[in-house]
Amino acid sequence: MTRDVPSLDNKDLRIIRALDSRGPDATMRELSRLLGIPSRTLRFRLSRLRSNGYLRQFRYSTREKRIGLGENIIIMETAPSSNPFPVEFFEKTQAVGWYTATYGRINGFLANVVYPLEDPDANKRVLEQLRAAGLISAYKIFDLFSYRTKGWDLSKFDSEGRWTWDWQKWHQQIDSIIDSGTGGVGVDDELETQISFDGKDVVLLRMLHENPDTTQKEMAQRLNLPLSQVRRRLQQLREEEVIVGYKPVFTPFRDTLTLMCFIESTSAVEQILGCLHQLPYTLDVYTESSSSIAIRIRLSTSDIVGFLQGLDRLHHLADSFSVQILHKAVSFGSVHLYDLFDADEHRWNTHSPEYLRWLEQWLSSQTRQS
Repeated sequence: MTRDVPSLDNKDLRIIRALDSRGPDATMRELSRLLGIPSRTLRFRLSRLRSNGYLRQFRYSTREKRIGLGENIIIMETAPSSNPFPVEFFEKTQAVGWYTATYGRINGFLANVVYPLEDPDANKRVLEQLRAAGLISAYKIFDLFSYRTKGWDLSKFDSEGRWTWDWQKWHQQIDSIIDSGTGGVGVDDELETQISFDGKDVVLLRMLHENPDTTQKEMAQRLNLPLSQVRRRLQQLREEEVIVGYKPVFTPFRDTLTLMCFIESTSAVEQILGCLHQLPYTLDVYTESSSSIAIRIRLSTSDIVGFLQGLDRLHHLADSFSVQILHKAVSFGSVHLYDLFDADEHRWNTHSPEYLRWLEQWLSSQTRQS
């Protein structure tokens, strides 16, 4: 199947490939020299790609669990009496990174919510309060052990910028992997230990998320540290795998639908993941354990049928397999989450006494309204 992607040509794709391989540290001069494109032309094309929605700002990928902050994916079944569910809950809850309406096995909302590792049941207690107040009827907590992103396979664009992915080929790859018993991709299931860190490390991570273009000199000035110390801290955060890379910047399709697949299998998770890794789309891979993963993928709407036909071939390998449609996502970003760290107490206050008082009052008001 070949489908046109408007306004992309071979030079645009070369620029995108260079950005994808070099990451946020690449300078305009380096890219110009690498591609053989004058800096002025390069700036114009980058500006056009961004204004047309094909490129977004680089975002670093980090593992906050290494510094004591855990993550849950929470799926809530909203109660009929709470229709519509008051989304003020997500806007006021300090620990929410993003949330979205969702439909599937559970109908309601799906949210990314952090918690202190020293208090792993913090989010569960809040969900129990929501259920007791009649706002939700059920919930599921997916506890993130690790997270990684598989980037785009840009080779599926031809020299004229057309998308040439063939879903029948993927179906054949699935059958081959299953029949051969090879081609699996491992999951991250090694125990992650918390590293030694302080408030300055948290501020450095905050600055990287706030503006990936922030220079080390600017970081040093803000923290009132020698430049050599900033370099050493950043290097250590990379060596300790707190900073693990960056997320893809390319968004080629306009009409898309985001799906999240929750997969449990005691014997075939790596095989299923290997099949999914054959896809040229970017994948967010969430690991809960060696037998439990979740995959988030954003597809062109015209590709949904081909994807689901592939899942039909994988379904029998799983002990449990469910798909959630994500709709109208709202992201608060990651920056505000770092503000939850109390450097003096050296602890994460994701569920502070002030927030819990607000929650109790808010739930009381919702109960009175119903």
